[in-house]
Amino acid sequence: MPRTADHDERRRQVAEALLRTIARKGLAATTFADVADELGGSVGLVQRYFRSKSDLLRFGVEHLYRRGEERIEAVERVAPVRDLMFRIAHTLLPMDEERRMELTVWLEFLPNAVRDPEMAELHRTTTRQLVDGLAEGLDAARRLGELPADLDPHAEAAALVALADGLTLHQLATPDLFDDATAERLLRLHFDRLFSARAEEA
Repeated sequence: MPRTADHDERRRQVAEALLRTIARKGLAATTFADVADELGGSVGLVQRYFRSKSDLLRFGVEHLYRRGEERIEAVERVAPVRDLMFRIAHTLLPMDEERRMELTVWLEFLPNAVRDPEMAELHRTTTRQLVDGLAEGLDAARRLGELPADLDPHAEAAALVALADGLTLHQLATPDLFDDATAERLLRLHFDRLFSARAEEA
């Protein structure tokens, strides 16, 4: 058991070294040697766990997505649902150094999701899970009367993911126009409009 735990911990350390390196140098310029330097180990150590750069990248992206899932799971489940959903959506944005690093790597990864079938499936599966999870929350808000009865939870969840992705892109690429405060204000504005429909209906 300890040997398995040590193996898993070493793979996690390699994945985190990869993410830090890609965030600093970009995916195309990152080599096994760079990851080994970041890890404080040897190239042989990295290759002991990952035979190719694509294997390493795939594990790194899976690790990246797991960190995002853990962040969502850590959000306190307290009513009203509107506030809960806002807090969850807020975790999707690069609002601190850790998330900026992760989402910078995510943007580096996306072109591979277009060209590589395995990466595409990983991205598709993770995005579907995120949309489905948000849709469940919005459906709960609808059933509790916080949203209109005829609202389409899945469509609104997809729109929310698209908004978060767009804000992420601009926060990272044009922070002078989309700083953290602006991104948070725009996200809150979206929730104000979405949930105000119930008040207008009433």
